[in-house]
Amino acid sequence: MITASSLFAGSQHKEGPFNCYYCGVLCDGTHSTKDFVKPTFTNRDIVKFPRSTHVCQGCVMSLGDGWEDMPMIDGTVKAFTTARGMCPRMYSWFITQNMRLAFTKGHIATVRDILTNPDSLPEPPFVWVLSDSGQKQLIFRAPVAFDKKVFPIMLEEMVINITPVGLRERVALAGCISSKIGKPILKDPATINGYIAAEKVGIGDEFDTWQNVRLEPLSRLAAWLAPPKEK
Repeated sequence: MITASSLFAGSQHKEGPFNCYYCGVLCDGTHSTKDFVKPTFTNRDIVKFPRSTHVCQGCVMSLGDGWEDMPMIDGTVKAFTTARGMCPRMYSWFITQNMRLAFTKGHIATVRDILTNPDSLPEPPFVWVLSDSGQKQLIFRAPVAFDKKVFPIMLEEMVINITPVGLRERVALAGCISSKIGKPILKDPATINGYIAAEKVGIGDEFDTWQNVRLEPLSRLAAWLAPPKEK
């Protein structure tokens, strides 16, 4: 069994006879729920093994406050600091068997290029977690991809199954609009002012097409990945 948490831990994951309270992976008895499940934890309805008495290394790491330098998806490294800004939940993640790379909304162009190009994806298993708020613990509940032709992405709490080609087409549509009249308009219902703005820059047909698919999960992901308005 592989979970996003066990991939996050990498070589530090220790398999054993217990199921992890949070993600369900088999783990050893190093970490007890007494120490790593706070009385104030409110998401008990979404953990995999609520009667378990142990927590895996990956969940301890991903639910914590940070502990080491953080490799980023653009090849840079964020140096470790004891400041609160190193909490894994505050970042989005691309996780494979060999690496865990953090990123923020400032790296969207890099993420967009990877997700829409099948040749740039590694062999499975891998995990994509896109955090929109930076406030929720997402890694322990994220699905693992075992096929790079069709695979799941977790955007905040929504799991979206995509194909790179399908996503590329939807991102192209979203980008046609966002680059001309801004990203916020992708999420909101159409208004007269929106149609006027779209017609003014020659994308009325694209704007109309977007309204027909705006509420689809794939469109929500495309809106998140779309480029900002051109300056």
